[in-house]
Amino acid sequence: MNILVTGATGFIGKNLVERLLDDNLNVICVSRNKIPEGMFTKNVENIVLDLQEIEKLGEKMKGIDVVIHMAAQLGHYGIPYSYYYNVNYLATAKLAKLSVKYNVKQFILCSAPFVVGLGGRSTKENEPYMPTNEYSETKMLAELGVINICEGKIPYTILRPAYVYGKEDVRRTALYRSIKKKHFVLTTNGNAYIQPTYVSDIVDGFVLSILNEKAYNEIFNLGGEECTAKEYLECIAKTVGSRLIQINIGYGLSVFIANIVDSISKKIFKKAGFVNKGRIDFFAKDHSCNIEKAESILGYSPKISLEEGIKLSIKWARKNGYL
Repeated sequence: MNILVTGATGFIGKNLVERLLDDNLNVICVSRNKIPEGMFTKNVENIVLDLQEIEKLGEKMKGIDVVIHMAAQLGHYGIPYSYYYNVNYLATAKLAKLSVKYNVKQFILCSAPFVVGLGGRSTKENEPYMPTNEYSETKMLAELGVINICEGKIPYTILRPAYVYGKEDVRRTALYRSIKKKHFVLTTNGNAYIQPTYVSDIVDGFVLSILNEKAYNEIFNLGGEECTAKEYLECIAKTVGSRLIQINIGYGLSVFIANIVDSISKKIFKKAGFVNKGRIDFFAKDHSCNIEKAESILGYSPKISLEEGIKLSIKWARKNGYL
C-alpha cells in the first residue's frame, strides 16, 4: 500500500510515519525541506515541496492509495491571516482535488477539536463550528473544503486529535523547563478540564482509520482521559523533581495582567509575551472532547495514562538535551 503523508517531519507526523513503516507500508513523505538521513528507521520516498505549491505534485499522485494530510501552520504571533489561509485551507483544498483527480482510495485530514471552540467539556463531533483564532478558523475551512471536494467522489476521514504530547514534542519542552525551574505560575484555580493525550494513542486512531470503510465520510475526535489543568501540571512537576507554583488571583485579573505583558512585549520586543490571554485560557477553560464515536466505530482505545505519558515525555526530553 502506498501512503502519502504531508507534515511527516512534524511532531505527530514523525510518530505516524514510524508506525506505518513498522507495518511495512510504503510511505511517501512530502516535506518543505529534505528529510535528514536517519530520521526514520527505514527508507522513505521524500518529495521536497512547499505546501503553498502542493499542486506541483501532479502525476506523482499516481499509484497513491491513501493521503494523510498532517501538515498545517500552527498558531504563532506575527503570522498574517493570508498565510494561515494559504497553508491550512487552500493547500488542503488543492491536495483534496488532486486526490479526487487521481482516484485516491481515501483522504485523511488531521484537524483539531478547537474548530468547535474553546470552553467546552466532552464536546462531540457534531457541535457547531465556533473557531476562536486564525488557526482554528482555517482548519474549519479545511474541513469544509475536504467534505465539499471529496463527498460523492472519494472517501474522506477527518480526525481531530486532542491536546497531544510525547516523543518528538519539542514545543512542550519549554513548559517542562519552566516548571522544573519554578518559573511557571498557575494563576487560576486549575479546575478546567483538559485532555492531554500521548502521541502513540493518537497514531493508533490514524492507523485504525486507514481504508476502514466504517471511517469513510466521517469525523472523529481522538483523545485520552481528561484531567484538570492542575493535575496535568502537578504531574509534570512531580516527574521533573519540582513542585507546581500556584497563586490563584482569578481568571479576570490573570487575563488583565497577561494582556499588559503581551502588549508591552509586542510593542518593544516585537514578539508575543511569555504570558498572554491564550495561555491563560488554555489552563483556565475546559477543552476536552468526547471520543465515544471513535471507540464504538473504530475500536479506538487510548492506552497510555497521564503519569506514564509524562514520564515517557520527560525521558525523551532529557535524552535529547531539552531538560
